[in-house]
Amino acid sequence: MYKVLIPQDIQEEGKQYLREKGYEIQIGSGFDRDTLKKEISDADAVIARTAAYPADVIAAGTKLKVIARYGVGYDNIDLKAAEDMGIYVTIAKGCNTRSVAEHTAALMLACARNITQIYEELKRGNFAIRNALPGMELRGKTFGIAGIGAIGFETAKIVHDGFSMEVLAFDRYADRSVYPEWIHFVDTLDELLKNADVLSLHTPLTSETEHMINRDAMRLMKPSAIIINAARGPIWDERDLYEALKEGTIAAAGSDVFEQEPPDARFPLFELPNYIASAHNAALTKEANAAVSLSCAHAVDDVLSGREPEFPIIRPDK
Repeated sequence: MYKVLIPQDIQEEGKQYLREKGYEIQIGSGFDRDTLKKEISDADAVIARTAAYPADVIAAGTKLKVIARYGVGYDNIDLKAAEDMGIYVTIAKGCNTRSVAEHTAALMLACARNITQIYEELKRGNFAIRNALPGMELRGKTFGIAGIGAIGFETAKIVHDGFSMEVLAFDRYADRSVYPEWIHFVDTLDELLKNADVLSLHTPLTSETEHMINRDAMRLMKPSAIIINAARGPIWDERDLYEALKEGTIAAAGSDVFEQEPPDARFPLFELPNYIASAHNAALTKEANAAVSLSCAHAVDDVLSGREPEFPIIRPDK
């Protein structure tokens, strides 16, 4: 019987599917490096959430045949180590696209209408705050997308159709011909930064995108601009973001991600009234969790049954 290790628990739908297929499921006792190395040693498959899977952890999985990533980002997995060991790495493509896009829009609205600032003042009895902090109407404003993948495109549809926003996009690798005419592509990141009223980050985390939103980038933006990051924390430089928000270089920022997760309770950005954050939970709706868990379970079953999985990132040489 094949063993499937789940270091960080998943929704019941995926586990039930694996049980019905006859797999042994082991819910991990922890997901720190040492625990992972111990528990992965006799696993045939692992469903990987946010824990790190560096080369030494993967090397400990001597029976491992597939790492099914619970999501679409895979910067927490050493792909070369997996490839060298002949291990499949798969992603759960498309399962949480809508959930992340809706969450991005929610962060945008919270920033544009000063929701958290007004709520905090209201709790103190300051009803007059309603006149002190007027919001920004989104209709006709420019929504800039850095990285127009599936989530970026879904977000674009929400803001275009729902809020009548103009949409600009910058993506060096996108096939522009497949997108509707109302998405206007620009050729440089600088052009996107200068024109966006709301900048939404949707790029993967790579050496090219790490800290691409830094002090110099934010100085190109409008002082009324909002930045939303529901992608990966290191895409922006949090220290530079703190200074930009404190000095009024930009108006507000909303984030679902952090350079270090979880963030410290004394995280400096938490002190700022024009910063709002959630706990890297944009993708974690009930609907998305069910779909992602099933996608991972299908990928595990495909590989262990000798079939090609639907969304491989690393495919071992046959």
